[in-house]
Amino acid sequence: MAEIFKAFQKRFARLFALIIKEFYSVWRDPKSRSLLFIPPIVQLFLFSHAATLDIQNISVAVLCDDLTPVTREFLNRVSSSKYFKKVIYVKSKKEMKNALDTEAVRGVLYIKNDFTKKYLSSKNPEVEVILDGRHTNGSQIIGAYIGQIVQDFDASFARSHPGVLSAMPDSMNPGHGQILIKTRNWYNPNLYYHWFIISSLVGILSMSMVVLLSALSLAREKESGTFDELLVSPLKPYEILLGKLIVPLFFGVVDGIIILIAAKFVFGLPMEGNIFLYLFALVCFLVSVVGIGLFVSSLTKTQQQAMLGVFVFMFPAMILSGYSAPVENITPAYLQNLTIINPLRFFLVISKGIILKNINFYLCLLNLIPIIFISFFTLFIANYSFKNKLG
Repeated sequence: MAEIFKAFQKRFARLFALIIKEFYSVWRDPKSRSLLFIPPIVQLFLFSHAATLDIQNISVAVLCDDLTPVTREFLNRVSSSKYFKKVIYVKSKKEMKNALDTEAVRGVLYIKNDFTKKYLSSKNPEVEVILDGRHTNGSQIIGAYIGQIVQDFDASFARSHPGVLSAMPDSMNPGHGQILIKTRNWYNPNLYYHWFIISSLVGILSMSMVVLLSALSLAREKESGTFDELLVSPLKPYEILLGKLIVPLFFGVVDGIIILIAAKFVFGLPMEGNIFLYLFALVCFLVSVVGIGLFVSSLTKTQQQAMLGVFVFMFPAMILSGYSAPVENITPAYLQNLTIINPLRFFLVISKGIILKNINFYLCLLNLIPIIFISFFTLFIANYSFKNKLG
């Protein structure tokens, strides 16, 4: 037992020495030091004010308690609209809530059981439109689309369906009313655009700093000539991997916390969920990103090559994450399948879910599992690359 403890102590001492060396190397190098804190904060303010989004190919759900020819005609106009790719009919408010929670749809139309009665008696029936406030720009566009459909329906219903009106008793058929749209935005009631943007920027800005810092680590060793010292050191490949992983991970988590604090006190971003669950998810996400950065670093010889490799990864990762446009809006379809290997896609769902709506651990775990698998894969590839370089 004493020998095992001594061996473990010896390995830990080597690993600790490598970690301290990495901290010193990062802090001593002006290029690396300049990446740590200032760029994420500057980018936070730039992106939160300058970024613009658009949306199309929308999926919506319908909960209808009034099955009449009038409501069928109205829903036919919704389902045949060019604005909506898919219309899902749900049977209960529980199904409606689940569809929004899991982001299967971007909005829900709720038609109450007195819709036709009010409409045909010149009263004003309501169509309750429930939108996902986590997607601010998309919610506004969906509301405008539904408003246009309602206007067209009001203008043409009496002309195209005179039989429906004439079949009603005179006391209930003086004409038809005007449909009123009652809109509610869940998770972001006032549709603050900054809430949606900044809850996504926590992951994006942390990722950009971490992947660049980890990608520069080995390239910096090669340029300075210390990489040869690693080749002859008693360090195992996995020990080098851990040493190179911990430092970028530490600075990534610190940056994420700084961005959250700035978002809370500058932009009023809510934190509805558990902060510790959020930090756990952030650590898992950044581990997968560090693996990608270390793999890029192992393939390059200079820091310039490493930076180019990071840019090759970063831009597709952002585009295929659902940040600038919903994943279902990406065409052709095979690019949507490619997003399942992008850890940023899953973390953005977690980030917006915990910050804006307090999702539970189960919903968080559904998106954490792909991130964990990606982490194992990227670290395995990075370790394999280290073995080839050090072997």
